[in-house]
Amino acid sequence: MKLRLAALAGAVYSCVLAQNMPELSFKGSAEVRSAYLSRGKVVDARPFSAQFADGRIGLPGWGSVGGSVWSVSSFSRKGQSAARRNAYNEADYNLHYDYALEICDEWTLANRLALQWVTLPGYHADMATRREWHVAQELRNPFLTPYFLLRRAYGPVQWCYWRVGFLRRFDISERLSFVVDGFGELGDSLLFDEHYGKARGHFCSGRHAGLNALNIVIGVEYKISDNLRAYASVRQFALVSEDARAAIKASSAPQSKRDLTVATVGVAVSF
Repeated sequence: MKLRLAALAGAVYSCVLAQNMPELSFKGSAEVRSAYLSRGKVVDARPFSAQFADGRIGLPGWGSVGGSVWSVSSFSRKGQSAARRNAYNEADYNLHYDYALEICDEWTLANRLALQWVTLPGYHADMATRREWHVAQELRNPFLTPYFLLRRAYGPVQWCYWRVGFLRRFDISERLSFVVDGFGELGDSLLFDEHYGKARGHFCSGRHAGLNALNIVIGVEYKISDNLRAYASVRQFALVSEDARAAIKASSAPQSKRDLTVATVGVAVSF
């Protein structure tokens, strides 16, 4: 009897321990894009490859913590106003905390708080590492998912950037999905000054510069297996700020584009 009770107690303890063990997960991707857009501006008009890796630890009842890295490597030295090497023009490192709040059936408010370090060895080798806080939310539901991302740079440069949009996924089959993503890109006057130069408009005289760009992305995803998928998308970018368009028009840099269509293809894994 004692042996049976001990075995039963051990089994119960193992089940409880298993339910409270942190869950480990990983995802990564490798993709090619026809141009590099960042915070409402075309910063590199050359095709490039981007690699992404993210690992996280699930905390039962408390969300998850993790870290990620994202790197950029250009395919060509041409088409840019400055001499820039190909490999690892940029590498961003990120520590993040995620928490999903279940509101009701099929409605979830996803929240993220992250600290990011941006290094630019190929674009600006002499520039110090940039530091940013990220705050993001999205209301996941079967209909239309609204979301926002706030990036707050606090050293050595300072600015605020907002990305606000709506996302809709259409599942055509168990393997095939279409995604439509429309969003606006906004920033304060400090971001405007860094990206485009001093603004002339009266609305830019204060801290808030307003809406700079609009984007629409149409993508397709194909599920190859439970752990592997392929995807492709087309993004139409358009500057809508009159001051930003005027500044870009006046520039002779090859990457100075007021409107641009960007294509992306890639593969992603998850475990």
